[in-house]
Amino acid sequence: MTMPTMTGVSGPRLSTSARMPNGDRWRPYAPMLWFAPVLVLLFGVTVYPTILVVWMSFQQTRYFEMIGFAGLANYRELFVSEAFWQLTSNSLIYVFGTLLIVLPLGLLSALMIQALPRGGKVVRVLLLVPWTLSQAVVGSFWLWLYNPSYGPVAYVARVLGFDAGLLLGDPDQALYLVILITAWWSFPYAMVMMSAALQGVPDELFEALSIDGGNKFHALRYVIWPYIAPALGSTGLTLSILYLTLITLIIVLTGGGPLGSTATWSLEVFRGTVQSVNIAPAAALSVVTLLANVVLGWGYLKLTGRVSA
Repeated sequence: MTMPTMTGVSGPRLSTSARMPNGDRWRPYAPMLWFAPVLVLLFGVTVYPTILVVWMSFQQTRYFEMIGFAGLANYRELFVSEAFWQLTSNSLIYVFGTLLIVLPLGLLSALMIQALPRGGKVVRVLLLVPWTLSQAVVGSFWLWLYNPSYGPVAYVARVLGFDAGLLLGDPDQALYLVILITAWWSFPYAMVMMSAALQGVPDELFEALSIDGGNKFHALRYVIWPYIAPALGSTGLTLSILYLTLITLIIVLTGGGPLGSTATWSLEVFRGTVQSVNIAPAAALSVVTLLANVVLGWGYLKLTGRVSA
């Protein structure tokens, strides 16, 4: 005989899933099924290679084969190497040197276009041209301009009465010339971001400032700057990540030379992977580059408000 329950309903209780129709039972899992192909693809092309590189950085390798666990030996070898600190110096000078040119130039270009009564769209399109070119084309173009024998830059220098030297072939100035070229290629991105931020400034603020007798400096300091400062910061972080991982332009211009004066972290990772017979040190250096990019990416998310404080 079946005993009555506390609710007065006799018989065994049924679980919630057992009482649900078959279609409703699987409904909570439907979003996971929809995103499953994307998640599998993301894991295969991003997460798995990243885990593999991190694991490889703790291994001894011969060619592309892992032959034993090395612990922190690869990192120890990396951090005591004088070449690593030279690469670090080059990478920092390259990233921050380019930002010092790109951000003010992008902001100045955006302000100039904003102030143009006519032809602003035409000027914006013309200024965007460098950003639309591939890095290989930009590198080939500037390689010709900087050619010390027949390039226009060397020719103009001779006409003006001084010797430009070897230009990209000079270890003392090659990195700075690469910085100038990278700034020329990438400043339109900063210009676009600054233009978008400027368009968000309400006209009423300019009218109120004019009534109070403010000048152009006051407009820039108290009206424009609060609106463009976050965009300026996020643009700087985005470009920092781009410059840290950029290799095509450097390969075309100098290949990392002369004498390693233009070699950066990412370029060395590329050379270590393709040209070296021992890829574990390159894996360790790629992990260092990855951590630097993670820090920059976290700063970007923090600045854009996607991560709570």
